[in-house]
Amino acid sequence: MMAKQWLLKQQNQQLDAALLKAFKIGPLLQEVLEARGITTREELEKWLIEEDLHDPFLMFEMDKAVARIQAAVDNFEPIIVYGDYDADGVTSVAVLMAALEEIGAMADFYIPNRFTEGYGPNEAAFRSFADDGVGLIITVDNGVKGHHEVEVAKSLGIDVIITDHHEIGDSLPAAYAVIHPAHPEGQYPCPHLAGAGVSLKLASALTGRLDPALTGIAAIGTVSDLVPLEGENRWLVKKGIDALNQSLPVGVKALLTVAGHQGEVTEETIGFMIGPRLNAVGRLKDARPAAELLMEQDAAYAAELAAAVDTYNNERKKIVETITAEAVAQAEEKVAQGMNFLVITGRNWNEGVLGIVASKIVERYYRPTIVMNLADDYAKGSARSIDQISMFDYLTQEADILTKFGGHHMAAGLTMPLENIEVLEQHLNDSIESEEELQPIIELDAEVDFEQVTTESIRQLDKLRPFGSGNPQPLFRLNQLDITQNKAIGQQGAHMKMVLNGRLTALKWSAGQLVHDYPEETVVDVCGKFQLNEWNGHVTPQLLLEDIRTDEVRYIDYRNQHASKFAFLKDEDVIYLINAERKRQSDDYYLYGDNISGHDKIVLRDLPADMEAFFETMKSATAKQIFIIFHETRPVYFDGMPSLDKFRQLYKMIYSQPVQLVKDGLSICQSLSITPDMLKFMLAVLKERQLLEEKEGLLAINKQAGKVDMLASPIYEARHAQLERERQLLYSSFDSIKKLINEKMF
Repeated sequence: MMAKQWLLKQQNQQLDAALLKAFKIGPLLQEVLEARGITTREELEKWLIEEDLHDPFLMFEMDKAVARIQAAVDNFEPIIVYGDYDADGVTSVAVLMAALEEIGAMADFYIPNRFTEGYGPNEAAFRSFADDGVGLIITVDNGVKGHHEVEVAKSLGIDVIITDHHEIGDSLPAAYAVIHPAHPEGQYPCPHLAGAGVSLKLASALTGRLDPALTGIAAIGTVSDLVPLEGENRWLVKKGIDALNQSLPVGVKALLTVAGHQGEVTEETIGFMIGPRLNAVGRLKDARPAAELLMEQDAAYAAELAAAVDTYNNERKKIVETITAEAVAQAEEKVAQGMNFLVITGRNWNEGVLGIVASKIVERYYRPTIVMNLADDYAKGSARSIDQISMFDYLTQEADILTKFGGHHMAAGLTMPLENIEVLEQHLNDSIESEEELQPIIELDAEVDFEQVTTESIRQLDKLRPFGSGNPQPLFRLNQLDITQNKAIGQQGAHMKMVLNGRLTALKWSAGQLVHDYPEETVVDVCGKFQLNEWNGHVTPQLLLEDIRTDEVRYIDYRNQHASKFAFLKDEDVIYLINAERKRQSDDYYLYGDNISGHDKIVLRDLPADMEAFFETMKSATAKQIFIIFHETRPVYFDGMPSLDKFRQLYKMIYSQPVQLVKDGLSICQSLSITPDMLKFMLAVLKERQLLEEKEGLLAINKQAGKVDMLASPIYEARHAQLERERQLLYSSFDSIKKLINEKMF
């Protein structure tokens, strides 16, 4: 994936000093508010103080729907709440069922099966309701596309009230009433409510109050459905989370217990623990147990239901893991082929999890992705996109080769004939004009000074909660920070934890491999989200890293360390520098003296045998990371060089009595206090200077030789040169090495 582009939001207006004082706004919160254009008293009150909640009867036809439901209650008409199988759908069911029960309705609920019935109103189900004497159907989180089914219900004598929030088509079904926050004939102030939010509005209209417990359930659906957390949505979630923390519903408490959650509930708890578990049921089976769990009042039975839901979630994880592994293998090949729009297919893939798989592929490769299961004569699946590419627009251009599709900018679902898959893939890839369209973007709220980061300034950011779609957790940039510590943490070193400027802990999940890329003492720019870390009564600032960058060449020192320390390099995109006498094991091996420009990561594997060749290579280097090993099979640094006096002593010993190396070598070493390797070296020098001769296994002095200069021996000079290389490269300080290489590179 190419480097991420950091974009800083433009601050067009600044907050007045009087407003900063009146609302007690600290430096970090000020930066965010200004970046998001929240700079007037009215806007500040809306975001920080006033509850932005609206009268449910502002919704078009709400009064008509309430009157019809009340009539059904008064006349003992059976009512069916017709839901959907995702988290928003099952919470919508739970909210409305509770309100209907409170007003005395004869109500039951029905959730279609994803695999046998599909999404939305189903004719067969509606006919079965008629057979059971149902007089009123209320859809929740679906229905605006159910034109035919509504007509069928009317022909059977059943009234249908639609409550939905999905995109309205060219027309609305001819239902008894349509409750929709974006109804074309209405003017409701918050058009982006989730299905659960619409259901909550109907519930409060029926009961005459906003029930805290139902608001908590609706908050779960709202967060899970990723609707914008702005205006009424944000306040519903805020009040809902407060309600959950005041008193957890029995079913939600049971679900959090099996999930292992302790402590307060936040939007993250919903988004990462509650929502996925509720979604998992409908992805694999009938979603009814998820809705039953939310409505259950008996703690013991709720525990059983929660355990079953958690089992579905674990099964879902395994299925996702298996399909993702197969999808990644395909994606790797397609990316290697230069494809920028990925169409990935497989057989016997569970269609309920393909959206999750597509999201994982997008996260990994930052390319718009379609993942489909292949049936006998058609393919069906899900699509996920990136900010720069509208999935809905791209699929609209290919509508003639698709059976059906639907969705929005970032996600879609589609069905198509098998024979059109290759054509679709080709067309989509041809439509992307350049790779620049695929550069990941990080939108930053503010660039702040390190001194502005305090526990109090971070705590103030909670005034903007809950965070989510439309109101993301603020992202900050900090520049020129020193990495004081850096290490991998967690199972198998999966995560990276560093300390910046000696006191700010920074974490990056699933990035343990980056520890080697950012050694201590590197100066970096970082961006991420602030949070407070509480441990043993101490509260300290913490940064969740989104990205990290540096302009420095990063040196990683593995000299004189066990090979296991740098074994990870075999999986990295690196080149190796070796000496000329070594064998090149692949095209990734270069000799000292070669030009290595254009490579970002280099490994100085061998201790250079030639300093000039080493310097020549480093002059050509453009690397941003240099791993220093400098392996030497036979180092000489600690043995050093023998003195001329040692040579004289050895000469005299052999002069007086020829020696047999195998027999006399050890005693000679002991007498001269040298190692066997040093003895071999000294004998080689004497031989090269023609002072020593070997006859019949005996070493004897050549008494015919004249006076020689021992220091002029090529063997002596070679060892002396190696010792100097080891001193300069292998056993010098890390700072000295960096300075030496930097002088050659720059």
